Amino acid sequence: MDIKVSYKRELDHNYLILEQEVFQDNYQVGMLVKNKIPGLLECSLNRIDKKADIYYEITSRQNLRLVLERKRLNGSELEALLEGLMKTAGSCEEYLLDTQTLLLDPDYIYLDPDTWKIFFCLFPFYEGNMGNGLLDLAEYLLDRLDKQDSEAVALGYDFYRMAGEENASLEAVLSKWKKGREPAEEIMEGTRTSESGAAIETETKENVETPLQSMEKGETTFLKKISGLVLRSENPAYPSMEIRGEQFLIGKKKDAVDGFIKARGISRLHGKISKEDGIYYLTDLNSTNGTFLNGGRLEVNEKARIRPGDCVGFADVKYLVDLSGELLYNKTEREHMAC
Repeated sequence: MDIKVSYKRELDHNYLILEQEVFQDNYQVGMLVKNKIPGLLECSLNRIDKKADIYYEITSRQNLRLVLERKRLNGSELEALLEGLMKTAGSCEEYLLDTQTLLLDPDYIYLDPDTWKIFFCLFPFYEGNMGNGLLDLAEYLLDRLDKQDSEAVALGYDFYRMAGEENASLEAVLSKWKKGREPAEEIMEGTRTSESGAAIETETKENVETPLQSMEKGETTFLKKISGLVLRSENPAYPSMEIRGEQFLIGKKKDAVDGFIKARGISRLHGKISKEDGIYYLTDLNSTNGTFLNGGRLEVNEKARIRPGDCVGFADVKYLVDLSGELLYNKTEREHMAC
């Protein structure tokens, strides 16, 4: 079943919107709209003729796929996720809601990146297969595990094995998972990553913490050749950024982004620059204080093309887009580029 998805910002609130073309009121819709149900995203209903939009509150939260784009799941995080799923299933039972309508795709699982408090999206009109959704989630989590964390590996493989059983239901899998787990020593066999893989991860972390290396030596300004896009900072307090790779995350959660901005008003995962077929795009990542292109504020998850000379802003921190292939860098005499 294809779900029509959109996002909207209203005042200080951000919403995930799921559309139902032919709406028929039912018990689940009423319970969701009228109650604050533990573990579920709060929602409201907007009806237009036969169609209905369900607005899910996602302010200050990020979806699981985005959070795991630059990090690996450790044991405590995976346990928090599964515990959250178990508690949500219990809430569904208490409110007589059908767990088959829970969306287990990482794009619809939201969390607070700092506390790992988990929120799930229940779409009353979903007609997918829960067994397949559960197994797909387990496979996704396996791929994002920190293989050096024995607890994470044990929990992940235990959950995956149970989700793959015939006629697996959410309640049955979670019940089995809670009762007992296989020994970590047995599960760890054959799962360790190579030293070269670890070295690559370490190099990536270093790149995250230093998005642009200074070429300054005394008062001399050096010219650095670059192969991609540069965001030239307007304010000397914040470094310019050389955009690398196909996806470049920007925010203040240092261990989860490529471009770190330590400034008031910057969200943990604030914005993203992506490269598709040689074209660069700017996307807002459900930020609190906004992502801006040439003075206009992007909608939540809105993707907009950026070109040389454009002004890009993350909250009040502004940059000029440069695709010249060269970067002049001098800490003491940085050119101010007003947007």
